[in-house]
Amino acid sequence: ALALLAATAAAAVLVGGPSFVQGRSGAAAAPRHRGTTALRALTEIGSVKLNLVGGKATPAPPVGPALGQFGANIAFFVKEYNALTAAKTGEVIPVIVHVFSDRSFTLELKTPPSAELLHKAVGASKGSGKAGKEIIGTISIDKLREIAEIKLPDLNVEDIDRAMKMVHGTAVASGVDVEGYDEWLKTALPKPASILERYGPGKQRLPAPWGDAPPLEDAAPAEGAEP
Repeated sequence: ALALLAATAAAAVLVGGPSFVQGRSGAAAAPRHRGTTALRALTEIGSVKLNLVGGKATPAPPVGPALGQFGANIAFFVKEYNALTAAKTGEVIPVIVHVFSDRSFTLELKTPPSAELLHKAVGASKGSGKAGKEIIGTISIDKLREIAEIKLPDLNVEDIDRAMKMVHGTAVASGVDVEGYDEWLKTALPKPASILERYGPGKQRLPAPWGDAPPLEDAAPAEGAEP
């Protein structure tokens, strides 16, 4: 009787044991649990936007403090950013850094600020600081279109005419005059019948602070502000 009881207990251990084993042997015994101890869902713990000069980023501020708060590898960021922007060395290339829970990150490069492109077009280092009163230079309507085409991927519009209007707002704030703009505007943009026609349903395309899209650039932003 004792021998039979011992054999029954041993059989119970063999049948029940594998479900409690972790690691390779446990995974082999229960395939449906394979990999569960190695997988970890990554979540974004923060993001930061930096306006940096292409190919010339350093660990110095603003990079160090901005990324240090998330524990991201600053030296690796500098190396990656400079490599990605090497072909545009000397130009201001904004970047949004998305940092994840394991301290890894991704880089999202943006187009140069509209103000920077306008200043470069007129050969100035900065805006006038006196919007509407002091003119630092003049560009043609064709140059405005060229800058708008560069900025289009980052603007909350889908057509080049509205992009030109938005960039013109920054031109006014920076003291850059656009030759022929008033004549172009008369025929380029028919006034939308309603706000629904302009932005569509929902809040996705409405500019901040009313919706989820970036604020309107033609709302005369402060000098150096990027849409």
